[in-house]
Amino acid sequence: MVESSEKGMKALSFQQPYATEIMLGVKTIECRTRKVKTPIKNLVVCSSKTANAFYPIPGLAYGFAMALVDVVDCVPFTKKHLDAADMEEMPAKESYAWILENPKPIKPFSVHASASFFYVQDDIIPVTIETANDYQKLYDKIYNSKIDKDNGATPEDVIAGFFED
Repeated sequence: MVESSEKGMKALSFQQPYATEIMLGVKTIECRTRKVKTPIKNLVVCSSKTANAFYPIPGLAYGFAMALVDVVDCVPFTKKHLDAADMEEMPAKESYAWILENPKPIKPFSVHASASFFYVQDDIIPVTIETANDYQKLYDKIYNSKIDKDNGATPEDVIAGFFED
């Protein structure tokens, strides 16, 4: 059992593909305009239902709790944070780098997120994801695996890309 409060576990919604990148340990810095008090242990990473930043990506789950991550520090965002935040340019507004460590994939469950922190159930079940196949098995029942006609990529192609060196 993971530590929680009477309200449940603290959660935050992230756009895809960032939620999946955090879950897999690829994205280790989150850029936000909000400064937070750290540490935040076992923050529940949820994928936003909306795809504001990117077109919905086949094979990625939207509207689900996906992982736990620790926010170990919060510092002013600088150019040195760009790569780890999976960003190409500096944000327009003053922002903070949330330093993320210790990602732990969980069995996904549906969430109704809000724009800020919110709380979710605390009966989290950890899982192991080491390959694209592990991810696909976990999310097959959630996501409708249809081919993206715009670029011909299958969900399997998209997922496999996260596991390439």
